[in-house]
Amino acid sequence: MAKNNKTPEPGIAEQNTSPGEPEASSKDSNIINTVWNFLSSMKLGIILLLVLAIVSIIGTVWVPTDPLTGQQDFAKFYNTWFFRILLGLLALNLLVCSLNRWKAVTNTLKGPGVNFSENFVKSLKSVRTIKLKGEPTQTAERVKDLLKKQGYRIFSKQDGDTVRISSDRGHLGILGPYLTHLSFIIMIVAIVIKFSGLVGFDGMMSGVVGQTVNLSQVQGIQNMDSSEYFDLRINNFRTEYRPDGSVKQWYSDVTVLDKGNTFDYSIYVNHPLIYKGLKFYQMSYGSQFSGKYTGPSVTDQPFAVGVQQYIQPAGTDITFIPMSFDNTTRKILFQTYKGNNQVAQQEVALNTPYKYEQAEVKFEKAEAYTVLSVKKDPGVPIIGAGSILLIAGVIISFLLRQRRIWSVISPEKDGSLVQIGGISAKDKRGLDSNLDAIVSEFKS
Repeated sequence: MAKNNKTPEPGIAEQNTSPGEPEASSKDSNIINTVWNFLSSMKLGIILLLVLAIVSIIGTVWVPTDPLTGQQDFAKFYNTWFFRILLGLLALNLLVCSLNRWKAVTNTLKGPGVNFSENFVKSLKSVRTIKLKGEPTQTAERVKDLLKKQGYRIFSKQDGDTVRISSDRGHLGILGPYLTHLSFIIMIVAIVIKFSGLVGFDGMMSGVVGQTVNLSQVQGIQNMDSSEYFDLRINNFRTEYRPDGSVKQWYSDVTVLDKGNTFDYSIYVNHPLIYKGLKFYQMSYGSQFSGKYTGPSVTDQPFAVGVQQYIQPAGTDITFIPMSFDNTTRKILFQTYKGNNQVAQQEVALNTPYKYEQAEVKFEKAEAYTVLSVKKDPGVPIIGAGSILLIAGVIISFLLRQRRIWSVISPEKDGSLVQIGGISAKDKRGLDSNLDAIVSEFKS
């Protein structure tokens, strides 16, 4: 049988038909590597950050409106699937980038190796050469002492009469970017938790002075077990004024009633009640009025209204609208309308009838009520932890600047030859200063 001497054409690889390495496995490996390289790309991270910035601006300027309340709903926009995918991709990019470089990080933390040549030291940009009297071993100990004084970790190896020393400082600085990456991932998780609606809630409660309100009455409460509910008694609502008469602060004095655990607390602006992971903020306040009105077809008809709600006796076009209540004078300020025209504005004491044409109103009781915002947001502590890690990562990156110094001490006629050099990614001036200080010590 004739031998096949045909060689492969240029550019065409010979097929590998050896068992154990199927072609499909190679293709799968290439796909995995491609995906991994894509996810670890710095370009992808930058693009995602830019897209997130643009989308966030759009979401802040053009906020969707809740059809039920008519209020802008920020949570609705940031809870969309599109925004979640962007956040997920950014978190994945940061995670894969960190894992991709972790081997290099662990090598840095272990310290520089000692298996290097004289040519390696000579090839460094920052290098010094010194001829000294004394044996290489003794000279090496002096080099070690000088490096230790400057805060370097020391690693050494002796081959015959030649001593190799590697050293580094600021090696923990390499953890700075990782702490920063981790902080972003943590804050992304916190944002998803906050807007997912799977945990926590943002609700509202109100109550008049003297009323006891249970958590079950909080509007919007969710993601809480009913066994965790407790009562809140509204003891008082008060207003503190400045000397010029302007309002200084509003206070809601409350009592927490929770299965034997009872305590008093004053809620005011920027001073919420925090209990069982819930936060009660002072949101609003007002007054509720009750009394009786009389008209041509009704007599002593009871009513209960709030501020700027109207009272119109049947059979008339007269409307009374309470505006405010002065707790000091115990008088109610209200407006009187005939049709759509305001015809009077007056103050009347409680239990004092006021009559206009055929309509009469008597305010018998005015109760102050407070409106509290009730929130449970487990994402806040997570964001706090992420912020602390971010600050720590930035500080470590800037303060701990990594430097490495290698030196070879070899025998020389009548002494030793010291070749010492190093590298520093961010602080070459500091490295040169360290090398000059060592040379200066030897010369002195």
